[in-house]
Order: sequence, then C-alpha cells, then structure tokens
Amino acid sequence: MTTTEHQENHTAAKSEDTPERRGTTFETLAVCGFIFGIFSIVASVFAVGLAAQGADGDRGDGAGGSEVAAPSGVSTLEVTLKDFAFDPDDLRVDAGAVLNLTNEGSVAHNLAVDGTASDMIEAGEGGTLDLADVEPGTYTIICEVPGHEAAGMRGTLVVE
Repeated sequence: MTTTEHQENHTAAKSEDTPERRGTTFETLAVCGFIFGIFSIVASVFAVGLAAQGADGDRGDGAGGSEVAAPSGVSTLEVTLKDFAFDPDDLRVDAGAVLNLTNEGSVAHNLAVDGTASDMIEAGEGGTLDLADVEPGTYTIICEVPGHEAAGMRGTLVVE
C-alpha cells in the first residue's frame, strides 16, 4: 500500500465520524435521557401515592388515624392496650357496648372512662370494660397507671 492509498483510507474512515453524525448520536442520547427522566418522575409520583394510601389505610376515609366504630347494633369492640397507646385510640360505640381489651404491652394496663374502669390487665392477658353505665357523649379514655396517660395512653370514646 502506498502512502497515498493509506491517506485515502484514513480520510474515508474519518469521514464516517462527522460532526453531523456525532450530533445525531448526542440527540439520541438526550431523547433517551429525557424519556428515562419522565419515567422516573411518574414512578416516584406513583410510589408517593401508594405510601400515602398506606398511611391512610387505617381509617378508610382518607383522613389517617385509627378511629374504629362498632357497626350499628353490635355491642362489642376490640381494643388493644400497648405500651403507651390504645389501638384504636378513637372509639365510637352504641350505648351499653362492651369493650374487649387485650394487653399486648409489656406491663399491666387498664382502660378508664368517666369513673368506669377495667381491672388491671397483665401483659399478654385480656379483659372487658362494660359501658352500660356510661351515658351517650364524648369522653377521654386513659390508662390509670401513673405516668401512662402522660406518655400517650389516652384517646377518645364517643357513646351514641
């Protein structure tokens, strides 16, 4: 191969890598990056929506929290006592209802409302609170163990 042939081959190979060709490659990469970015934003919005739905799932009304109402005509409601919380902490029951209590905490707890209180319930045990003497109205429920109410073991009871 002569020097002239070598230069012609080199020039031909170089002509394939033109500024126009490099520009087309850059544009293709830019479009792919843009599409990937849009996809990422859509996926993020979807994930945030799922997380928000999970946070609101306790109530089913989209407001968050943990309100539970005994269906009309049902006279019992399950309440879990935990270390420094009631679950649910907002109760709605018919007059004369009975609360079935389960202590999932590590120490004894009780549930008291308007002068009526359950017995102390040891960890892992259960008990009841009969609301027959509680008039319709809105009340604060607490655990009477010293310090438990201040630590967050309080809620609301609505008797209808």
